[in-house]
Formats: sequence, C-alpha cells, structure tokens
Amino acid sequence: MSLQITNQADYALRAMLYLARLGFGKRAPSNVIAEEMNMSRIFLSRINTQLVNARLISTWRGARGGIALTRPPAEISVYEVLIAVDGPIRLVGCLEDSNCCQFSGTCPLRKFWIQTQEVFINQLKSTSLQDLIADEVQVSAELLDTLRKTPQQID
Repeated sequence: MSLQITNQADYALRAMLYLARLGFGKRAPSNVIAEEMNMSRIFLSRINTQLVNARLISTWRGARGGIALTRPPAEISVYEVLIAVDGPIRLVGCLEDSNCCQFSGTCPLRKFWIQTQEVFINQLKSTSLQDLIADEVQVSAELLDTLRKTPQQID
C-alpha cells in the first residue's frame, strides 16, 4: 500500500493551476482545460461540480461561458482544493476515530501520525496556487538564464 494523491485530487489541482495561470477573472472552457491537461471531460465535469460547491470556481454556460477562479490564486490553498474533492485528510483511520483500534490509547505510532499529519496539512494550507505557479515561473527563468549563458555552437 502507498500513500498517494487520488486522480481526482490531481486533476482538480491541475485544472485549478490552469486557471491560476490565466489569472483571476479570466475564463476558460472546461473542454479546453480537459484537452490541454490530458483529462477526461466527464471526470473534470464532476470535479468542477465539487469545486463550485466549495466556492473555488464559478461556471458560466454558453458561447462566452467557461470556468474561472472565485478568488485570486494567492488566496486559494492546495489544501482547499484537496478537501473540496477528496474530503478531510487522514493519514490513518485512528486519527479520526480512536475507537477503531484497540491499541490507540497506548500506541507509540499515534503521536507520530498526529504530528506528521499536522505538518502535512500545514504545508498544504500554506501553499497557494500562486506559490505553485511562481515556482514554475522561477524554474523557467532559471532555464532561460542557463540557455543564455551556454556558448552558441558555430556551424
């Protein structure tokens, strides 16, 4: 078994990053996002419903329709996106219900898992969509700098 982000959470984050790159207030058609992000349109449509319910995106129908962020990318955390589509984050079941395990009262792992989960959730809460696209811009800028410094080959 592995701890892994669900496909639903991955798709939701990729769609939200697509919108964050466009900028606050800009709309994109869902089918364009699905195509450019290599996602199932139907699956993205279900995810969009969850993101609308969480008030992270708004949708418009029609020729000028599309999807847009409800807040600037700097105000939307990775945590908000993940819980909107997957619900609360629990690394192990006993953190939600201590009665699920007969050893939870004396288990040496319980404190470790509680602390680990807190660190994980704090990281997700403190990382915004803007942070992620800023990292992307920084990596691109560093790549361009490297390319500019590379001596040109003469044929």
